[in-house]
Amino acid sequence: LQEMKRLQTVILTGSLPVKLDVLKLDTISPSLGKEFLDNILLVGALVLLSVITVVFIRYRKLSIVLPMVLTLVSEIVLILGFAAFLKWNMDLAAIAGIIIVVGTGVDHLIIITDETIRGEVSESWKARIKQAMFIVFGAYLTTLSGMLPLYWAGAGLLKGFALTTIAGISFGVLIARPAFAAAIEIL
Repeated sequence: LQEMKRLQTVILTGSLPVKLDVLKLDTISPSLGKEFLDNILLVGALVLLSVITVVFIRYRKLSIVLPMVLTLVSEIVLILGFAAFLKWNMDLAAIAGIIIVVGTGVDHLIIITDETIRGEVSESWKARIKQAMFIVFGAYLTTLSGMLPLYWAGAGLLKGFALTTIAGISFGVLIARPAFAAAIEIL
C-alpha cells in the first residue's frame, strides 16, 4: 500500500523521467477479484495435473509419481507459507513464479530419479545421488544468479516474480530435493 501511494504520488506530480499521459482510469470490481482467484486455482490445478500426467507417462509407476507429486505440492505450500509469513500479496507475477518453480522442480526431480534409478550398477547409491544433487545445485545457482539482479533492479511485477522464484527454488533445493532423494532411496 505504501509503495502504491509513493508511485501514485510520483505519477500525479509528474516526477517521472518521461512524459506521461493518462488516457483512462478504470476501477476493478471486487467480484472480478473472486473470479481471478478462481481462475488462478483452476490454472494451478491444470498445471499440476499436466505435470502428473507427463511424469506418469514417463515412469509408469505410481511409487515414483506419488512422491514427486507430494514433493511439488509441499514446495507450493512452503512458498505460500513464506508469502503469508511476509504478508505479501500474491499477484499474477508471483503466480507465474510458482509455475516456474513447479517446472524447474519437476526437472530436478526427474534428474534425481533418472540418476538414481538408471545409474550404473557399479556405482553406489550415494555416488549416484551426489551426482544428481550436483546437477540440481548447479541449475539452482544458475537460476538464482538470474533472479537476484531481477529482484534488485526490478520494480513492481518483476520484484514479485523474482522473490517468488527465489523462495521457491531455494525451498526446493534446500528442503524438498533432499527429502525426495531420501524417499527415492527407500523406494
